[in-house]
Amino acid sequence: MHSLLKTSFAALTLLVGGCAVVPEQIKVSDNENLIPFENIINGSGTGQGVKARWGGEIVNVENKEEYSEVEILQYPSNPYGKPRTNLDSAGRFKVQVAGFIDPLVFEKGRLITFLGELGEPSEGIIGEQTYIYPVLLASGYYMWKETEEYHTSGFYYSDLSPYWGMGIRRDYWRPYGFFHTRATVRVQTNKSRSGTTGVSNRVRSGESDRLKSKTQEHPK
Repeated sequence: MHSLLKTSFAALTLLVGGCAVVPEQIKVSDNENLIPFENIINGSGTGQGVKARWGGEIVNVENKEEYSEVEILQYPSNPYGKPRTNLDSAGRFKVQVAGFIDPLVFEKGRLITFLGELGEPSEGIIGEQTYIYPVLLASGYYMWKETEEYHTSGFYYSDLSPYWGMGIRRDYWRPYGFFHTRATVRVQTNKSRSGTTGVSNRVRSGESDRLKSKTQEHPK
């Protein structure tokens, strides 16, 4: 009983407190304005040097002579900066990162969020069509864990269930002492790697600092 109470309260604390935490590498002050990706794509917002925090799925990585370039398929972000792949993408953008980045770390399909300033747009080709990429000069990034979702359902016994229930759940029925609960559990996959680092927001000639990804956990 006491164990159930402790476990439930701990889980509730993590869910309520943890989900609002923005990773330090992409955090900005409360009064700092960030330009939305959609404003750049539809032309309602422009200007080099404007600060932005955009995220999405890695499409390609290219290490150039003076900097590295990451192509991203954009997705809208949740309140703590993680791309929401269940929503529609508004397009693609490129990120310039000072120094070398390893394509095996920044692998295709991983979710990542960049913080930086807008640079000069870049023209490219997608299929046979010309595409103008918004460009972000990165000052920091956070690579998100890969997770898989599992839906669970079951019956549990609790002396308290006819009066109130512990935890977050739906659809419970209450013959005395029993309740039914359904939930979604996110599980980290074996190949998950979460990396964070800070990088220069301006590419400097001759810079050769190598960026390395460090494993970190972040609440979902």
